[in-house]
Amino acid sequence: MQKWHIWVAVFIVLTLLGWSVGVTTRLSRDITAIERDLDRAFEDLAALSRRVSEIETLEESAMGPEVTVYYARSTPTESHLVPVRQRVAQGRDPVRGALELLVRGPLPESGLDATIPQGTEVRSLEIKGDLAIADFSEEIVTNFVGGSWNEALLVGSIVNTLTEFPGITRCQILIQGERRESIGGHIGIDTPQMRAAELIGPR
Repeated sequence: MQKWHIWVAVFIVLTLLGWSVGVTTRLSRDITAIERDLDRAFEDLAALSRRVSEIETLEESAMGPEVTVYYARSTPTESHLVPVRQRVAQGRDPVRGALELLVRGPLPESGLDATIPQGTEVRSLEIKGDLAIADFSEEIVTNFVGGSWNEALLVGSIVNTLTEFPGITRCQILIQGERRESIGGHIGIDTPQMRAAELIGPR
């Protein structure tokens, strides 16, 4: 082999070695940078998790007591009432708050159905001994979809929600401050109603 061939070969080998060392160095720096970025990302995630927990704790402390509200669950073959635990607003009367939650309806992601017609408002609520007197706006009648079973669930959800509270065993439903024979022609509400445990089904 001629001498210049040897020098060319040596040059190529040294060049390749230099490229390999350079690549290795760059890869090492890149890996170190990625590790630092990952560490910062994990630290940020941990801080975010702590902040979310703090917000949830603050939200819970800002809410009032838990109450039981009865919404409807529908299946292809039947519908029934199910109890749901929810919190009323801080400082709100728990009984009135529970009734307002019932009127508002369940959370969309719950898979449950509202029993109170849309647009209905709670006009007043009065407790006299063991009797709760709940007065609703006219929409409870005008926006009612109809059906005897729907009416049973409507009335039952009101009575069962109110009779969850100690000392309340009966409920008188008023509409615009007046007693009515019924909401939809099937379930009488002109006298105080008792708890309807037979309407409650599995959650």
